[in-house]
Amino acid sequence: MKRQVYISVNARLAKELLEKHDAACIILKNNEIIFTHAGIGVKPLIAFMEKPLEERSGDLVLVDKVIGKAALLMAVKLGIRSIYTPLVSEEALDAATVHGVIIEALETVPYIINRTNDGKCPLEQSVTGIYDPEEAFVKIKQAIAELMKKIVTL
Repeated sequence: MKRQVYISVNARLAKELLEKHDAACIILKNNEIIFTHAGIGVKPLIAFMEKPLEERSGDLVLVDKVIGKAALLMAVKLGIRSIYTPLVSEEALDAATVHGVIIEALETVPYIINRTNDGKCPLEQSVTGIYDPEEAFVKIKQAIAELMKKIVTL
């Protein structure tokens, strides 16, 4: 299968757009910004999922700082088919190919690194071997719950 990733001017513009709006995630509909969020990880996508369905329908484009496989599968769950990002993981690219999502990126990495820079992102780890967006969302929520337990016990 051929990967659908393009290093492009659009990915550079996406990075500038994120910086201009001080956001980690921007969602566009009909070339207009309908959602911005500064949260880390998949928090912005979860927040967007909570919006009414009519706000989440239509031809949506995702601009995000980092796209790992977990974020990619959440975007698929939202019906997003075009993503622009400065950084994408190879695992996200594989899942994008399976789901027909086009990603334009500046850089590709084998996997997304965790916040302590000593291993794989736990959310990307949680969806290893998974390509179904619904199953992925369940695993992502479980991983987030486990991470929150660790924070509470600190």
